[in-house]
Formats: sequence, C-alpha cells, structure tokens
Amino acid sequence: MGPSSNRAALAGTLLGVATFAVYMIGSNRSFGYDAAASFANFIATPSLWDAFAYRSVIPTIPVTQVATNDHVLVSFISHVIFSATGTRSEAVYRLVPALAAGATVGVATAALARRFGLLAGFCAGLYIATDPLFVDNSRDLRGYSLAALGSVVATLLLPIHGEVARRAGGAAPEGLRLVAYALVMGLAIAAQLFAGVVLLCHIAWMLTRRSRAELLQLAPAWIGAALVGVAANATIQVTEFTQHGLPAPLFYPTFPRDLVLFLVGAPVLLPVGLWLSSAGLGLWLQRRQAWLWATLAVLAAVVLVLWLVLRPAFLYPRFFVFLVPACAYLMAAAIARWWVLGPVVALGAAAAVLSQASGYTQDPLALPQAAAAVERIHASGQRACVIHSDEQVLSGYTSEFTVVTRPEQLKDCDAVVVVSWGVDLALRDQAAQEFPRLTTLEAYYPAVVLER
Repeated sequence: MGPSSNRAALAGTLLGVATFAVYMIGSNRSFGYDAAASFANFIATPSLWDAFAYRSVIPTIPVTQVATNDHVLVSFISHVIFSATGTRSEAVYRLVPALAAGATVGVATAALARRFGLLAGFCAGLYIATDPLFVDNSRDLRGYSLAALGSVVATLLLPIHGEVARRAGGAAPEGLRLVAYALVMGLAIAAQLFAGVVLLCHIAWMLTRRSRAELLQLAPAWIGAALVGVAANATIQVTEFTQHGLPAPLFYPTFPRDLVLFLVGAPVLLPVGLWLSSAGLGLWLQRRQAWLWATLAVLAAVVLVLWLVLRPAFLYPRFFVFLVPACAYLMAAAIARWWVLGPVVALGAAAAVLSQASGYTQDPLALPQAAAAVERIHASGQRACVIHSDEQVLSGYTSEFTVVTRPEQLKDCDAVVVVSWGVDLALRDQAAQEFPRLTTLEAYYPAVVLER
C-alpha cells in the first residue's frame, strides 16, 4: 500500500469514525414507528425465529400486517443482543445501524479517494454522511445502512478488471473473494430486500463485458447471494403473497422525481441544487462507460415496474438508500475533473447538517412517556387503553394496557393513550369526545393521554 493509499485509508477511517460518533448523539431517544414495531414484533420476543417474521407475537396484530416491516438481518442481530442481555435500551440497538453507516462512509471515502484523489473522495464521503435520506435511515433500528454497506463492499469485491478471466480455474484467493462476495451481497439483501437491485446491476455490468469466462466464474457467486437473500426473506414474502397481507395497490405519481431529489438532499433545497448539479456533471463525464448505462437501464426497469405495474401501497425513496454511495461516485468523478466542485459539495453538506440539527435528538414518538403514563394508570388500579394498531409500537415499552377496536369498548376504559397516526381516526375522535381531559406528551409526533 503506497502513500496515497495510506492517506485514502486514513481519510476514510477518520470520516467513518466521526460519522458513527455523530450518528450516536441522541441515540437514547425513542424508536421511530417502524423501528418500534420491529422491536416489539421481531426482537423483544421469546424466540430467535421471530426475527424472520414467521408468526405474530401480539394477538391483535396479524403477522400479515407487520411482516414487510421486518429487516431480517438487523432483527436477527438485535434479537441475539436482546436474548443475551435483556436490555431495552434504544442506544444499544442503534449501535449496529450506526456502525454500518460509519463503515459505509469510511469504505466509500477510502475507495473513492484512491480512485479520484483525496479531495474528491473526502468530499464525496461528506455527502454520504450528511445526506438526509442516509442520515434519517441510519440512526434507527432499521436495516438500510447494513444494506448500503453490503452493497458497497460487494461492489468492491466484484472483479471488474478481468481478474476472473485471468485466473480461470478458480485459484484459491479468487475463490475466497467470490465466496466473500456472495456472502456480503446476500447479507445486504437480508438486511433490506431492495438491495437485490444491486445484484441485478452487477449482473448487467458483467454482461456488458461480453466475457463468457467471467460470467461462468461469477454465476455461482450470484446464485449464492440470491439464495442467502431469498432464504432470509422467504417467510415474509410467502406470508404476504399467500395470506394476502399486501394492501391494495396505490399509484404514487411523483415517485421517480422524489427518488432523485431525496437521493441528493431533499427536503433541504440548497443541498439539492449543489449535489444534483455535481452528480449530473459526474454523470456526463462517465457517459461513455457501458456499466453506467447498464446500471441506469436496470434502475429504470425496476422503478417503472414498481411505479406503473406493481404499484405497492408503500413505496418510498428510502428503499433505494443504497444508491447514495453511487451518487457519491459521480460527485467524486466530477470533483476529480473540476476541483472547485469539492467546496460546492462540502457547502451542500454544511447546509444539510444545519437543516437537521434542530430536531436531531428529539423523540420521534412519545413512546417512553406514553409507557410511563400507562403504567402510572395501571398502578393506580385503573384501566389504560390504546386504540388498535398503537399496540404494535407501544408493546416494546409496556404491556399494561387494553386494546380497543370498537367504540363500545371505550366505556370499560379509565384513560385512552394515543401515540401515533396509524390508528382508526374515527375511533380516536370518539375517544376524545368521551375523555375530554387531555394531556400532551411531547415528541416530534406528540402522544396524548385522554381521561374523563
């Protein structure tokens, strides 16, 4: 490893460690909605098999309602932690996603610095570390950062310079590399199913090289990666498709536009302008690369099928968070050509940081406060109730409540605690009429305690 490689590795290490440290600030805040549902349904449960969403552990929540919320790899790792320690500390369960985020930033920064120079790599790493889409989805109990890390590492393991062809016959080092690729790519898909798009991109890249030897060498690794990812998610997909758990299709008219904008800084306007223009220039510089057009073709096909054909009710830009490092590659390429774009990308990072600072440590939901209120009411000999569907997020914090599904059940309650937007709104309004005394529990989305 030469001096430039040492500097690239050092830059990646420093930025990766800094990213992890900053992401852990405020890590004791409450879980977000999806993280809380995952914790209650797949992690803080009696059996390690629950991490694979094979059953419902909350009687009033059918498994079909929550199965697609399970990010299997992070649920499995977190369940091991829960089984070993019994802890319910939010900070403990945020360690793995934050570590994966820091590693993603560090590995991508080092690789891009070696490829395009220190300035380009470091500024591109700053973009990854501060992009709101990446930040929001790497600071909670979700699998997005693990999927991004696996995608980056698997891409670096992919032999795209002819090594496989030159080592026909599968020498041991190359064989181990392909095994590592299959495992890492498979685990990325296990962390978040949409990482399978990266596997499709890799196949498309190698097809553009028109080398039969390379395709034959890589085919077992691709099959192995697919098997690992599919096996991890098998229970979820079988449950959804055989038990009709998927909600009715819903057309998301602005999804392609939103996907592009959120990858480059939305909802903050200044980073969008600075990062989109930088990535666009990088795209122009790479326009003669066959792998680029193969990637764009795969992404376009996947997005169009989801958007126009399948039209899932839940379709969000965060599902494609693994594309953030890909955008960083384009920015690094542009900075290597025009160094003045380095400060431009860094300015976008500074604006993104300032925009996220105000609510950085705020509770997304008032779950700890709501749990304390429920237990206070229960300890006083009264009955605390929650409206159906809130139990799936509150159960990770307390179980001392009764679930209400119909208006006539409200008469048996002494108080009603509402913690999220996911409840029956008509039933919530009925409860507000019957329980006029309201106490607000502060959070980004406040909870309320309704009492007579």
